[in-house]
Amino acid sequence: MNKKKNLLFSIKHACVGISLCCMVAGAEAAPTNSSVLSQKFDVELYLKNATLKSVVSSLKEQMEIAFSYDTALDVINVNNVSVNVKNENIQSVLDKVFNGTGISYRIEDKIVVLYRASDNKELRSSVNQQSTRKVTGVVKDASGEPVIGANVVVKGTTTGVITGMDGDFQLEAASNAVLVISYIGYLPQEVSVAGKSSVNVVLKEDTQKLEEVVVVGYGDTRKKDLSMAVSSVKMDANIKSRPLGLEGMLQGQMPGVTISNNGGDPMSSPSITIRGQGSRTGDNVLYIVDGVPGAPFNAEDVESISVLKDAASAAIYGAHVGSGGVIVVTTKQAQSGKVKVDANVYYGIQSAAKLPEVLTAEQYVKVRTDAANASGISVPSGLNPTLYPYGQTTRTDWLDEIFRTAGIQHYAASITGGSDNLKAFASVSYDKKQGILLNTYKENIGARVNLDFKINNWLSFLQRVNFDHTNGQGDLNTSSHTGIIAQAMFMPRSATVYEYDQQGNLVMGDNGQPMYGGTVPLWASDLGVAGTFGEVQNPVAKLNRLRQYRPEQTIFSTSSFIMKPLAGLTIKSDFTVSSYNRQFEEFNMKVPEIGKPLNENSKVIRDWADKSWLWETTATYSFALNEKHLFSLMGGYTMGYDNSRYNSTTVYDFSYEDDWAQHFVNGNNWSKTKPEDSFSEESKVSGFGRASYSFDDRYFLTGSLRYDATSKLFERSDIFPAVSGAWKLSSEPFFKDVVPAISLLKLRASWGQIGNIASVGRYAYNVKLTESPWFTYFGNQAQNPVKGYSLQTFQNLGLVWETSQQLDLGFDLNLINDKLSFTVDYFKKDTKDLIEEMTVPSVAGIQSAPLGNVGKVRNSGWEFAANWSDKAGEVTYSLGANFTTLKNEVLNLGDRDYMPHSDEVRSLTPLQSAVGQPWYAFYVIQTDGLFKTDQEAAAYVNKDGNKIQASAKAGDIKFIDANGDGVINDKDRVYKGSYAPKYTFALNGSMAWNGFDMSFLFQGVGGNKIFNGVKTMTYPADQGFNMSADVLNSFTYNSSSNIPRLAMNDANKNYSTTSDFYLEDGSYLRLKNLTIGYTLPKAFMSSIGCAGTGVRLYATGENLFTVTGYDGMDPEVGRMGLDGGKYPVARVFSFGLNVNF
Repeated sequence: MNKKKNLLFSIKHACVGISLCCMVAGAEAAPTNSSVLSQKFDVELYLKNATLKSVVSSLKEQMEIAFSYDTALDVINVNNVSVNVKNENIQSVLDKVFNGTGISYRIEDKIVVLYRASDNKELRSSVNQQSTRKVTGVVKDASGEPVIGANVVVKGTTTGVITGMDGDFQLEAASNAVLVISYIGYLPQEVSVAGKSSVNVVLKEDTQKLEEVVVVGYGDTRKKDLSMAVSSVKMDANIKSRPLGLEGMLQGQMPGVTISNNGGDPMSSPSITIRGQGSRTGDNVLYIVDGVPGAPFNAEDVESISVLKDAASAAIYGAHVGSGGVIVVTTKQAQSGKVKVDANVYYGIQSAAKLPEVLTAEQYVKVRTDAANASGISVPSGLNPTLYPYGQTTRTDWLDEIFRTAGIQHYAASITGGSDNLKAFASVSYDKKQGILLNTYKENIGARVNLDFKINNWLSFLQRVNFDHTNGQGDLNTSSHTGIIAQAMFMPRSATVYEYDQQGNLVMGDNGQPMYGGTVPLWASDLGVAGTFGEVQNPVAKLNRLRQYRPEQTIFSTSSFIMKPLAGLTIKSDFTVSSYNRQFEEFNMKVPEIGKPLNENSKVIRDWADKSWLWETTATYSFALNEKHLFSLMGGYTMGYDNSRYNSTTVYDFSYEDDWAQHFVNGNNWSKTKPEDSFSEESKVSGFGRASYSFDDRYFLTGSLRYDATSKLFERSDIFPAVSGAWKLSSEPFFKDVVPAISLLKLRASWGQIGNIASVGRYAYNVKLTESPWFTYFGNQAQNPVKGYSLQTFQNLGLVWETSQQLDLGFDLNLINDKLSFTVDYFKKDTKDLIEEMTVPSVAGIQSAPLGNVGKVRNSGWEFAANWSDKAGEVTYSLGANFTTLKNEVLNLGDRDYMPHSDEVRSLTPLQSAVGQPWYAFYVIQTDGLFKTDQEAAAYVNKDGNKIQASAKAGDIKFIDANGDGVINDKDRVYKGSYAPKYTFALNGSMAWNGFDMSFLFQGVGGNKIFNGVKTMTYPADQGFNMSADVLNSFTYNSSSNIPRLAMNDANKNYSTTSDFYLEDGSYLRLKNLTIGYTLPKAFMSSIGCAGTGVRLYATGENLFTVTGYDGMDPEVGRMGLDGGKYPVARVFSFGLNVNF
C-alpha cells in the first residue's frame, strides 16, 4: 500500500511540474512580427510554369508561415522559380522568389500579405477614400471548434489578419466590404459585412485538400500515394469511449485484422491476428509506439493507428516483426501555444452475458439414479433419500455465487503547451477493472512525459518517458476440469457456501472466521457419502482464498536528436533504455473440507527482470527534379542488447494462514523445493534502407532491404527484401475528363519477406546439459556418489530464420469527391522454414527435442472495405463495412506428413497439422448420430460380421469406421475444419447532429469450429460430479435427442473418444459497441463562465447481444478453439465524461 501511495504521490508532483513547465513555456507562445522577421529559413523551390497558388503552397509547407492575398491572384503565372537558400531571413527568401514576377509583399501581424505591385498605390488610395469601421468575428469548423490561424482578408485589398486561439479576429474594413476567409484543408468563404459589425463564419472541409497522412515504417506518406497494404484509423471520441483498451478499439475497424478475446479474465489480453496464422508462437504483432518497438502506451493518448499488413510495409522492421505484422501507434504530441488540458473519466459495470445451466439437487439425484438403474448397478449411497436426505434439496446456485456484477473505472488526464522552442506533453491514467469472477481484478497506472526542444533551425532534441504499472489477480481458470468455472458446475447444489451444523448454526474455524462448506457437511462425515460427489472443491472458497500479488512495471526512456542540416535531409538518432520487472507471489492455503486431503500450505515468489537498450539512427533525404520526379531515400542502422534474470523460491508448512503470517519467515520447511535462478542475454544488429520514387503523381515505386543479425542462431544473419508499386490512373490526363466522378483510382502490388525468430530461445542452437547424480563409483552410490551430466537436447547448427514471404495485389477507388471509397486486396502469405520441435526417437536419451525448420504454411484470401461519409443538412454521418476471406493450408512439414499437437481438454487431444489441411486443424473421429435401437447397434458390423462397436446400445454414439478395418481407433480420425474463421466481417457507423453523436459496431466471424470440451466434463453420469442441465434432454428421456444415453459406465466410450460430437459451428454476429454522446453547447458553457471549455457526456455498451449457434457460454474462446469452461466475455455498460479546456 505504501508503494502505491508513493507512486501516486510521485505521479501527482510530476504532473504539477510539467503543468508549470507548460505554462511558463506558453508565456512565450505568441511570436511577434519581429520574431518572424528574425527567423531563418531553408527553402528549395524548382517550379516550372508555376502559378502563384503553387508557389505559395510550397512556401507554406517549407516555411510554416501564413500567407494572405486575394484568391483572384491564384492563377497568375509567375513563370519559372528556382530558389535554393539556406539559413536566410524571410525578406531575403521572398525577394528571391518574387523577383521579377510583378508580385509585392509586406509582413503584417505575423502573416505575409501578397498583392500586385501595380495595384498597390491604387488599392491603398481606394481604401483610404472609403469610410472604414471595426469588424469583429469568429471562425469555427463544422463541429463548432475554433479555427486557429485562418486568413481573413478584405477582398480586393491587402488588408488582412489571422484568427486567434479562440478563432476570433478584428480588422478595419469598408462598410460594404466583403471578407475572404481561408484555411488549409477548408473551402474559402466570402462574407459580406454590409450592415454588420460582427460576423460568425463556419468553414467547410475541402475533401480534395484534406490529404490523410498514414504513418508507415520510419516515415509517413499520403494515403492516396500508398503502394503498400496499410490500414489506418483515427482515434475519434466515439472510439476512445470504448472501455476495452486498444484491441477493443481496433476490432471491426479494418479488414484482415482479427481480434480474439481469450475469455474475460481481467489479466488476459486479446490476441491480434493479421491475415491468418502462420506460426504458433511467432504470430504476435509488433507494436511500434512513436517509433519505439514495444513501448507501453495509454489508449487514451493514441492519436492514430496504422496496421502494416503486407511484407512491403512491415519488412523494414525486420526480425522484430515475426510473421504477425506491425501495428504503428502514433500518440498525442506536445503542441505549442496556450496550455491545453484534456480529461476523461468513466465508470461502468460488467457481467456475464450467458451462464451454463446445471442440474438442481433433485434433478441430479434422479438423473444419476436413472443412470445406475439403466446400467444395472447399485445406486450410490449418497443418492439414497433414506440414508442422506440432505442431498435431496437444492441450496446453492454455485455459478451465481462465483460470478458477480463487477465495476470498472477509468481516469485519464493530459496537459500540453509551450512555445515553438520548448513544448511539453504529459499524461497520466488509472484503471481498475474487477473481474466478473469473485476476487479477481486488474489495476493499472500509466504515465507519459514528452519534451520537445528546438535548439535552432536545424537541430531539435526530444525526450520521451513512458511508465506502466500493473497488478491484479487471475481467475484460476485453466479451461479444463480443474478450472474454477468447471468446479462450480461440478459442485453439488445441495451443499452450502459455508459450513452449518445440523441445527443450522454457522460453524466457525480456528481463525475465528466461518468455515467453508464441502460437498457434504461435516456432520455427515461418518455416513460415507462424500465420494458420491467426486473430488470437487468449494469454488467460492478457492476464489476467496486466492492470495496473489502480480505486479508488472515497465519503463521506457527515449532520447532523440533530429537534425536538418540540408534542405530535404533529416537525420534522426534515438536511444532507448527500458526496464521490465515482473513478480508473482502466491500463498496457497490448506483445504480443510470434508472428503479433501489437507494439503500442505505454501508460498512461492518468482521474479523476472529484463533490461535492454536500443540505438537506432536513420537518415532521410527527399528531393525533386522539377515538379514531376520526386525521390525519397532512407537508410538506417540499429543495434540492441537485452538481458533477463529469473529466480524462484517456495517455502512450505506455515503454522498460521492469516494475512500477517503469509511471509517467508513464518515458513517451517525450506528444503522441499530447491530455489531456482537463471540469467540470459542476447544482442542484435540491423541495417536497413528504403528508396521511393514517384512520377507526376501517377507512378509510385518503393523498395526496401533489411539486414538482421542475432545471437540466437548459429546462422547469425539474413537479408529480407521488399518492393511495391502503384499506378494512380485517376491522375492520368486522359482519365480526369473521361470519368470525372472518380476522384481516385489506384492499382497496387507488393512483395516482400519478413524474418521471424520469436519462437527461438536465446541458446536454442547450443548443446544443453543437465546435472544427473546417476553414476556410482566402485558400485556403491551411497558412499561414493559421483555427479555426471546428460544431454538435455541436441545441438542444431542448421536452424535458420523462419521467413514469411508475402504477395499483395489491390486497388483503391474513391467516388463522388471522396465521399464513397472502396479498397480491395488479394493477399498470399507463405510462412516457410517453420520453427517447431523436431521428432526424435525415444532411444535418443534426451529430455526435449531440439528446434528445427519443419515446413511451410500458406494464408491467402481477399479483403474488401467500403466507406461512405457525407453531410445532410446539419447531420454528419458515415457508414463503413469490411469483409475478409481466409484460407489457411499447410504446404509441407519437412520429412513428415503430419504433426500432432498436445493441446488438450480433459485428455482429449483434437488438434493436428497435416499437409493439405489448415494449421492446427481439428483431427477427430466422425460420428453418425446415435443408435436408435439395440438392433441397429448390433447390425453395425465389419466385413467378417463382427460388431464394430462391441458395447454399443441404443442411445450410444455411432462412430464411423473411416479406414474400413472394422475397428474404431485413432486411425479413423479425419480432418474437420479449424478454429480459424474462413471469413470475418464488420459494419460500423456514426453520426453527429447539434452536439449529439452516436456510433455502433457490428462484428462477426464465420466458417470456424469450436471444440466444446465442456460436454466431456458435464455430460457423463459416471464421474460423481454435478451435470449439465442438457442431460435432461438425453436419449434416456428423448429418443430423438443427439445426447447419448445416461450410463454409469461409459462402455461405448461416448465421452472419452476424440470425436466430432464435440465440434460446433463457432460463427457469430455481435453488437460489439453502441455509444451515444452529447457535447454541451459552447454558448451554454460561456453563459456559466466556462468559455473555452468543452464537455462531452457519453454512454457506451459493449457486447450487447450475440447471435450464434454455439451452445457454450461464449463463442470467443481463444486461438485454438478449445473450450473447457473458458471465462466468458463480459457485457459492459459504462458512463463517461470528457472535459477539455
